[in-house]
Amino acid sequence: MKNILGITIAGVMAAGVAVTAAAANDWPNRPVTVIVAAGAGGGTDATARWLAADLEQKFGQPFNVVNRAEGGGIAGITELANAKPDGYTIGILFNYAPFRLLGMGDLSSGSYTPIAQYNFDYAAVHTKADSEFKSLADVVEKLKADPQSITIGCGAVCPSSWSSALSKVLIDNDIDIKTLRWVPSAGAAAGLQELVAGGVDILTASLPEAAALIDAGEVRPLAVLSPERLDAFPDVETAGEQIPGAAPGGVFRAFAGPAGLPDEIVVQLEAATKEIYDSEDFQKKMSERGFGLRYADREGLLEWMKTHEADTETVLRAAGAIQ
Repeated sequence: MKNILGITIAGVMAAGVAVTAAAANDWPNRPVTVIVAAGAGGGTDATARWLAADLEQKFGQPFNVVNRAEGGGIAGITELANAKPDGYTIGILFNYAPFRLLGMGDLSSGSYTPIAQYNFDYAAVHTKADSEFKSLADVVEKLKADPQSITIGCGAVCPSSWSSALSKVLIDNDIDIKTLRWVPSAGAAAGLQELVAGGVDILTASLPEAAALIDAGEVRPLAVLSPERLDAFPDVETAGEQIPGAAPGGVFRAFAGPAGLPDEIVVQLEAATKEIYDSEDFQKKMSERGFGLRYADREGLLEWMKTHEADTETVLRAAGAIQ
C-alpha cells in the first residue's frame, strides 16, 4: 500500500512539473502585466513603457504597464514580490532596500527573480528657478547653520533612492540628517510638482525626470551626484565640483519577476531585454532623454542587488535611521 501511495504521489508531482514546464514553454499566450512602482511621467514609467512596447512587438502579446506608486512605491514592489511566478506579472525593480530596513516590508533579493538591469541614473538636487540657492554648497551651508531651515523633497519615500544619495553627502559634511525636514512623495513626478508649487525648497530626483520643467524655466538643478558631468546636461555641475569629496549615488532600474519564475521564461525575457537594450532605437531614446545606460544580465543584477542592500544598510545605519 505504501509503495502504491508513493508511486501515486510521485506521479502527481511529475505531472505537475510537466504541466509547469509546458506552460513555461507556451509563454506568453495571453497579456502580461508590467508593474511600475512609480507614478506616470517619471523616469521609471517612461523607460518601462518603452521596454513594454518593444516586448509586445517581440512576443506578440500585450505587455500592459500598471502604475502602483502608493507608499512611495512599496505597494508596487510588494505586489510584484507576491505575484504568481507564472510569467504573467513582471515589473521594474529599483532601489528597494530602504523599505525592508525601515520596517515597511520584508523585501530582499530573495523576493524576486532577477532578469536584467538596463539603467542607472545619478541623483540630482533641484530647486525652483527663483530660489535663493545657487548651488548644493549653499544648501549644505544653510543646513549646517539651521537644520530646520530647508524642506527637502525625497522624490519618493524618505529616505529613498534619490535622497539616500544626498544623505551621504550631508553625513560626510557633519550634518545630522535625523534633524532635517524630509518630505515624501509618490515618485519623482509628484515631487517635482510639489517643488514647483512651493511645498518643498529642494528636491532629489534625476536630471532626465526634471528635464521638461528645467526647459520650461520652472526648476533649476543645483548639482548632479555623478563622478563627472552628464553628456545630456553639460551645464549642470557635479556635487564634487562644489563640495570636494562628495560621493556619487543614484538609482538603478531593472526587470524582475517574483521569486520562482521558471527559468524557461527568464531566459526568454533576459534575451529579449538585451536585444532591446542593444537596439539603436532604445539607445537613442535613452540618450536623448538623458537616462543612463547600464546593462547587467540576471547574474550581474543579482550581485548588484546584494551590493545595493549592503550599501543601503551602511548609509541608514550611519544616519541613525536603523540600529
